[in-house]
Amino acid sequence: MINNEKFIEMKKIYMLILFSCAVGYTFAQNGKVGGQNVGIGTVLPDHSAILDLQSVDKGLLIPRLSITQRSSIKNPATGLMIYQTDGVKSGFYFYDGENWKPLSEGNANSVATLDINGWALDGNATATANKAAATLSSFLGTPSGIPLNFKIGSTLVASMYGNAGLGNLFLGVQSGQVSTSTASLNTSLGYQALKDNNNGGRNVAIGAQALFKNTDGGFNSAIGAFALQNNLTGIQNMAIGTAALAGNQSGSDNVAIGGNAIRTSTDKSFNVAIGTNAGRNNIGSSNIFIGYSSGQNETGSNKLYIANTSTANPLIKGEFDNKNLKINTGATTSTTVGFLAVGNFDAAFTMPTANSYRLIVQDGIITEKVKVALRTTADWADYVFEPEYQKSMMSLEQVEKFAKENKHLPNVPSAQQLKDNGMDVGETSKMFMEKIEELTLYMIELNKEVKVLKAENEKLKSQLK
Repeated sequence: MINNEKFIEMKKIYMLILFSCAVGYTFAQNGKVGGQNVGIGTVLPDHSAILDLQSVDKGLLIPRLSITQRSSIKNPATGLMIYQTDGVKSGFYFYDGENWKPLSEGNANSVATLDINGWALDGNATATANKAAATLSSFLGTPSGIPLNFKIGSTLVASMYGNAGLGNLFLGVQSGQVSTSTASLNTSLGYQALKDNNNGGRNVAIGAQALFKNTDGGFNSAIGAFALQNNLTGIQNMAIGTAALAGNQSGSDNVAIGGNAIRTSTDKSFNVAIGTNAGRNNIGSSNIFIGYSSGQNETGSNKLYIANTSTANPLIKGEFDNKNLKINTGATTSTTVGFLAVGNFDAAFTMPTANSYRLIVQDGIITEKVKVALRTTADWADYVFEPEYQKSMMSLEQVEKFAKENKHLPNVPSAQQLKDNGMDVGETSKMFMEKIEELTLYMIELNKEVKVLKAENEKLKSQLK
């Protein structure tokens, strides 16, 4: 009697013989055995194939494994293929000698370099920290050196140029779209930023249509939607803010910081504008505008504006070519609003307030000449010669009495008053002239009296003879 173990062994041998006969019969019916190739479904296998499978209603089914089962294969042969049934991306995989790689979806004749078990949506857990090794295996990119492009549908949304000759980075729909091989070291971020750039290099464009029309201009920085939007050949411009330098085409060496700063100018250079709308409508060169809307409507060149409105008379206005500087300290109808103070205004010398002067200087002024302008003719002492004034003049005896009592002349401030209130040069000059003219009138009157006395004296002399 055959025991159970022997029965099982004999059953295995029988099945192996039966399988061999079946395979031999199949080959005999559908192909040929021996030589360099085998055919299934054909008696004439292609001479270039070691195995030629042909069918009009059946396919080839290769082993189907999960990622875990795939990973358990010990020492897989290079070229080994399986069908992966799970993971982020299921499908056909092959072993390239180092890693399992999926077959490319886009090209049946190539393979994808993305290892779905490594570079996944949750990161790459197997990337090597060795930079040299990472260069060979763990990376995303194009080993051939051609630009790395990203698309959404058929629309190009990003392009990266990695070689030393270009070094461009374009991110955004149509960003850097027509850039040629001569346009290098550019960076653009935003919809149509640097869109038409042809040969320009070393530009930075951040914002929708920043440097939109630039063709050959270089060394420009545009940050903000429409900044330097129409620039064509201008170089070394800096525009920060929405539509800053938006109209510039060929002007160079301009600096515009603020929305709409120097927006209108097309071909002028060497302008500086800081502030929203600063120099917005200017079409000149070599201007400096500082402050919100400063110089907004100034169209000339070589101007200096410091203001926070679009006024034509800003706080500070200058002309570089004419070498003049104006300080507008307030309304022309008031002498108590606005002044310029120079000095160290501390507890010992406090800042005057509500004063009637426009310029305050603490320690003094040295100058070769001082000219005082009069607002009206009433600010001078010609009124002394009016008959009505002469009627009100004090007699010399009255003047003598006043001077003895007050130690100064009538209508002349005392030393204490000058110490307390200071001396107004214009008023003091008027006061001096008033006294000089009064003294002249006294002398004229005395001269008349002297003449009368002389005449009387001569008459007396003649009578005594």
